[in-house]
Amino acid sequence: MRQFWITLGLCLILTGCTSTSCLTNLQPWLDPSGTHLNLQQCWDKSDQIRFYTTNQGSQIAPYELIKHLEMPLSTDKFFARANFDRWRFLPLEKADRDQDSDIDKDVQDWPLGFVINTTSSGREAWHGNWLGVTCAACHTAQIEYQGKKMRVDGAPTMADLNQFLWDLQAAFKATYEDGLKNGDKFKRYAKNFSGEWDKALLERLGRVVTEGEMWHHRNDPPTPPGYARFDAVGLIFNQLIFMSDSEPVGISKNDAPVSFPFLWDTSHHNQTQWNGVAPDIPMVRNITQGIGAFAKYDPHAGAFQEPSTIPLSNQRTLQHLVHKLRSPAWPEDILGAIDREKAERGRVVFEKKCASCHADQKREEPLKYLRVTMTPVKDLKTDGNMVANADHRELRGPDGRQEKVAVAAGPTVKDIVFSWSHVGEIFPFVGETLAAVWRWGFDFGRDETKLDRYKARPLDGIWATAPYLHNGSVPNLYQLLVSGARKPFYVGTRQFDPKHVGFIEDDKSGAWLDTGTSGNLNTGHDASTYGGELDLEQEVWPLIEYMKTL
Repeated sequence: MRQFWITLGLCLILTGCTSTSCLTNLQPWLDPSGTHLNLQQCWDKSDQIRFYTTNQGSQIAPYELIKHLEMPLSTDKFFARANFDRWRFLPLEKADRDQDSDIDKDVQDWPLGFVINTTSSGREAWHGNWLGVTCAACHTAQIEYQGKKMRVDGAPTMADLNQFLWDLQAAFKATYEDGLKNGDKFKRYAKNFSGEWDKALLERLGRVVTEGEMWHHRNDPPTPPGYARFDAVGLIFNQLIFMSDSEPVGISKNDAPVSFPFLWDTSHHNQTQWNGVAPDIPMVRNITQGIGAFAKYDPHAGAFQEPSTIPLSNQRTLQHLVHKLRSPAWPEDILGAIDREKAERGRVVFEKKCASCHADQKREEPLKYLRVTMTPVKDLKTDGNMVANADHRELRGPDGRQEKVAVAAGPTVKDIVFSWSHVGEIFPFVGETLAAVWRWGFDFGRDETKLDRYKARPLDGIWATAPYLHNGSVPNLYQLLVSGARKPFYVGTRQFDPKHVGFIEDDKSGAWLDTGTSGNLNTGHDASTYGGELDLEQEVWPLIEYMKTL
């Protein structure tokens, strides 16, 4: 009973209550900007803006150095709408930019999910104004159909984060190398600072270039992942190794790009990430995600010093928002009415073929805590790079002991949360008893013998989360369910295909995804998983219709 009240109290403090009215009113609402519709997900406009602009300690590069940067091969500004469109980041609408948020209001086209992180604590090298990303940069989508644009909060982005980072490094390097020969590119750049060629500015650029080269050496994938995919877990592991003064054992490659997981319901799952590596402890999940999103960590910080740039109060805000977020309802007025009779037949198929792995989470009901199904990759037969990397990536600590990175991550997370309790932030938040739970209750690696499997989460809102499978290798639900239908495709468009349920696959403005190569394989989760081939008319189409209702 005591444990129940502790758990209940923590949940109330963390999340508050969610109104049930948004669960019955499923109509999309017009954004105040007039540029798009927002699907009803139990967020209002203020919730959206907080999610889009809440800083999580991310430090990609000093903002003042990026703001005036040119593209490497032209005089075009790096920080321009055309570039962010090419990288597929959404714009932050003017009405949202006018709110009180950490952005540069002088920039006409500010990208959604980017903020200026001002840091004045921790290591001196962290101080100043930094460009960083928020959760929204990777977990906000837009679906477009017949001229209508629909925003889906918490859904996987279409952005190419790797290309953005490569272009940023190339731009810094081109400017720096031009400065070494007193060229015109650097002179134009320097006019925004001292007004003339500046040795101190050049040296500062040189440090940024060197740090960037080190980061890319650790984290660059062997082949470009393209749009909508990123090896986030590989990046987190590499950063944990780098920040903890440990050395990797063997060669670690970020060769397991995955689709960005959709966020609704995740605070009610006992495991998170595609391979379930992170337990359902909000700050564990949030801290490791923050480290992957360019937050800094210092393992040598003193007992009363900030060891990280990750702000606890902002993590509380983000955790509360994600807890409120619900899956989007299929907008029938835009994408077409659901055939209810066919959907009911599909429900029967779902119960028979899918429900043993994918738990049922009804949108109109309160969220329930779920123990998700974890399926060994040898049974699922999907691309195995992600689980293999998590299962095999090891480090050797200063004491010479060798262990898996997933297990070794625990002390890093504990250091950060323990520091919050030292500075007095966590005690008024959850109380001294719960602080002890937070401080010592970490089991980041879980059972390290079970890192060889993928998570089967509830499928509510699945219609809005293409491309499918953990690595985004299948463009629509039709190809996922029909044996022999899967093939390589173009990814990058936001144009929706309501018949097959996914994004259009032949738009050549996107990037070609070769699904026959390691890391990109579109195999598995097929007839052998379902217990036999699905009949096209009697099972596949009804099942697709049913999944529109989820």
